Amino acid sequence: MALTQTISTKELLRQSALVFDGKAYRVYLATNNGSLTAESTHAAWTAVEVAGGTGYAAVTGTLGTGVYQAGTGRVEVPSVTATFTATGAGFSYDTVVIRLATETYVHSIIVESPSVTLAAGQSKTYTLTFAQNDA
Repeated sequence: MALTQTISTKELLRQSALVFDGKAYRVYLATNNGSLTAESTHAAWTAVEVAGGTGYAAVTGTLGTGVYQAGTGRVEVPSVTATFTATGAGFSYDTVVIRLATETYVHSIIVESPSVTLAAGQSKTYTLTFAQNDA
């Protein structure tokens, strides 16, 4: 006998609201020495964050309210656009780190391979999607 469980739209919206709605975010760049993972602490990641003075600055803001999308069957929060621009000597990095609120852990990481080098005047933009589904 097969059983199928379906999570209601209202429950997905409730979960999304608890996790995302109105939460502060910080998106920053880091150079991983190879030992850090998505399970590493926020403190460990900030220890290898790209140094200031090169035009680098973390991107911060507040997440919006999620909306249920019938086509995907998930609640999607308005996307976050994070643009990083180099000045002066520029900078290199291999990991984009996303942190929500004041958690001691990170939400997620994006690993660039090979690493990215931005020279003065160059920019790179990331569009980040946050969603809640029943998968």
